[in-house]
Amino acid sequence: MPEEIEIIRNEIYARHGYSFRNLKMRRIFDAKEWYIPMAVDIRDQFTEIEVQNIDMLYHYEDYYDEYYDGFGR
Repeated sequence: MPEEIEIIRNEIYARHGYSFRNLKMRRIFDAKEWYIPMAVDIRDQFTEIEVQNIDMLYHYEDYYDEYYDGFGR
């Protein structure tokens, strides 16, 4: 689940052409035909909704790490 959240969060960056330094993310998105890496600073292209979604996903990742154990509780 935490990996899925990380991918969802990073897809927002990928759709704006973020060129990932993280090799894991780069490989995931290089496999997508729509992914075209163009820049390393694309934050000014985000909509307000995307900024809120990224923030919410970061908070959920922190919450998941703190409150869920190996059994999903």
